[in-house]
Amino acid sequence: MCPVLERDSSIPLYMQVAEILTQRILNGDYPPGSSLPAEADLCAEFDIARGTVRQALSRLESAGFVRREQGRGTFVTWGQGHTGNRLTSNQIGFVVPYVRDSFVSTILLGAERAATEHDLSMTFKHAANDPDRQDEVLQELAEQRLAGIVLYPVNSMRSERVRQLLGMGFPVVLIDRYLPGSGADYVMSDHFYGALRATQHLLELGHRRIGLVSWRDPAISLEHRAAGYRQALTEMGLSYDPDLVCVVEGYPSIDLGPLCHFLDRSAGVTAVFAVNDQIALAVYKAARQLGIRIPEDLALVGFDNLDFTMHLDVPLTTVEQPAFELGQQAVWALIQRIENPAAEPQRIILPTRLVVRRSCGAYLKHAVPVAP
Repeated sequence: MCPVLERDSSIPLYMQVAEILTQRILNGDYPPGSSLPAEADLCAEFDIARGTVRQALSRLESAGFVRREQGRGTFVTWGQGHTGNRLTSNQIGFVVPYVRDSFVSTILLGAERAATEHDLSMTFKHAANDPDRQDEVLQELAEQRLAGIVLYPVNSMRSERVRQLLGMGFPVVLIDRYLPGSGADYVMSDHFYGALRATQHLLELGHRRIGLVSWRDPAISLEHRAAGYRQALTEMGLSYDPDLVCVVEGYPSIDLGPLCHFLDRSAGVTAVFAVNDQIALAVYKAARQLGIRIPEDLALVGFDNLDFTMHLDVPLTTVEQPAFELGQQAVWALIQRIENPAAEPQRIILPTRLVVRRSCGAYLKHAVPVAP
């Protein structure tokens, strides 16, 4: 069946052809070491000019999928680019979804330290919290023939570009969250235990109606935090109550409307676990609008331990992630993957720590009475 190109699309024809050929290589239609059809045959198949075919093949060659030999043809090199037991370049890529807080910047500092220790330079890119932009950035970096990439994914949804890179043997290490089914190495914090401990702390202070505030983000890390919250309730013999859960939009800013509605209507809520510090800050603002005092009327715990948390009027109790170590470990894992491409995938989980400050009410003279 002749492939149909979208000739009115904003995507150039050569890029469409390159994507079709890439899929054929990944699907095994053109096995490693085999030759692609001659340029004349590709021109006839796609009904395009020879110059367009050559642009497509040049893109494939830049991405490491093929090797073009003058007078002989184009040969598939998929999966053969990272088989040596040494770094193939002194440059690695690091992709993050955004740069808006101290967590991401501290991760980058840790990654830079590890890269410097191994005489590597690092190309940094951000994806503007857009999955499509993330795939574009990954393609750009792969075409630069870097030794490998550390990726902090925009979310935990399946990424075709990551699958393609892993399929061709390109080293990729994920950070903070993983992509189910990808088989990629990853380094992340113990989100489950961090949330479990945060909720347990509120329970120990006597709270029984504890709200969970999260945002609409399909990320494994947030799923683990919600699971830790539920587990703490279960261990205390409390039922999970969906009415105590509030989900907000999280990027680029948080709408206080749903939060105000949640805090105002949820009579009896004495504490809130916010799945990150940005959301916790929004809870502060919503509570202030409603005249709710923290911690006298509402105890609050966040997650991340961002720089601003200790400088709030009521410093925030929060769960600290080892951001610097996450960056370091991710680069170390990438180096190991580059040097040993056949090794089993690495699953590195780093511990978190509860940082108790005033917002949880632990230092109030009169604690919330523990229910019998």
